[in-house]
Amino acid sequence: MDIRKLITATALGAGIILAPAAFAADQTSEKSVGDSIGEYASDTALTTKIKAAFVAQEELNVLDISVETTNGVTTLSGKVLTQEEAQLAEETARGVEGVKDVHNKITVEPIN
Repeated sequence: MDIRKLITATALGAGIILAPAAFAADQTSEKSVGDSIGEYASDTALTTKIKAAFVAQEELNVLDISVETTNGVTTLSGKVLTQEEAQLAEETARGVEGVKDVHNKITVEPIN
């Protein structure tokens, strides 16, 4: 396993473990903390699955694409070199089970 994939996998794993607890500590809405943690954990798991799917795509650099998921809706942002990469990222995210919708805000900035 190359170092990029190892670092990414480690960061993603830490996010899954620590994010729900941090979110619960900062929770101020009217929903119960248990419900909010469940929703947040589900969104965090989806984000992690999407990033893992990106790692499996050799054409994508997972470090260049940001993934955020809220209530099953995923927003992709960042910069890629080609429109094909942006489209592949969107298609990959849409292919992850549990994703309700994808908002693709990735910008294409080719090397001049």
